Amino acid sequence: MKFITILITVFALKSCGNAKATTNMQDNTDAKQTIILSGKYLISSFMDNTDLPKDMHINFDEATNRVSGFAGCNRFSGEYTITNNTLKIGPLVSTKMHCKRFMDVENQLLKALEKTTSYSIANNTLTLKNEKENLISATNNNISKIAQIDNYSIEYSAITRGSYLNIKIKKDSIISQNQRGVQPKARKFSQKETTDIFKKVAVLNLEELENLEPPSTAHQYDGAAGATFTITKNGKTYRSKTFDHGNPNAKIADLVNTILNIEEKQ
Repeated sequence: MKFITILITVFALKSCGNAKATTNMQDNTDAKQTIILSGKYLISSFMDNTDLPKDMHINFDEATNRVSGFAGCNRFSGEYTITNNTLKIGPLVSTKMHCKRFMDVENQLLKALEKTTSYSIANNTLTLKNEKENLISATNNNISKIAQIDNYSIEYSAITRGSYLNIKIKKDSIISQNQRGVQPKARKFSQKETTDIFKKVAVLNLEELENLEPPSTAHQYDGAAGATFTITKNGKTYRSKTFDHGNPNAKIADLVNTILNIEEKQ
C-alpha cells in the first residue's frame, strides 16, 4: 500500500512538472509570436478619413523605440513602448507650420495615435486600435514603391461594335475613356488606391498571364465585350487572352475588379 502511495505521488509530481514545462513552452511560443513593429508605413485611412495628404506616414524605430512621421502639414515625433502586446504611443511633439488644408486631419491623426493601445499586422497592412475600434490603417512603404521601382503600367480594354472602354494606369494616375471619340478623363490616385493596385500586381506571376484561360467566351459571338488586360514592367509587356468583360480568370479577377471599381469613380 505504501509503495502504491509513493508511485501515485511521483506520478502526480511528474505530471505537474510536465504541465509547468508545457505552460513555459507556450509562454515562450507566445512571446516569439509577438509581431515586431518597425519601419515606415503609409497611412491609407483613419477614423473614416480617406481623403488624405500625400506621403502621410508613420515610422517606428525598434532600436530606439522612437516614432516619427508626417501628419499632413507638420512632422511629429515621440516615443512608443510595447509591453505584453500593449502599445503606447506618445507623448508626441510636432513642428508648428500652419497649412490651409489638412490641419483638421492632422489634429485627428495625432489624437488617434495617442489613443492607440494595440496593433496588428496582416498582408503588409498595419492596424492601430484600442479596445473600442480600429483607429488607423497603414501599409508597409515597400509595397507602395513597386510602381516606381519596377516602372509598371497597366491597360484594360473592353470593346464590342457598340461599346468601348479603355483604362490606362501608370504610377499614381488613371486615364479612362468609355466612348469612342470623347476626351479621356484623367486623375491622380489616392495613396490607398495606389497601394491597393500595386500590392495586387506584386503577387501576380506575369509570365503566366498570356496562358490564363478565360472562364467564359461570350465575346466570341458578341454576347459580351471582349476584354484584354496588359501589364508592362520595365519595358516588357505581358498580355492576357481575350475574355468576357467583367469575367476575367480568377488569378487576375481581384486586380481587374479593383481597377474597374476605381474607374467608376472617374
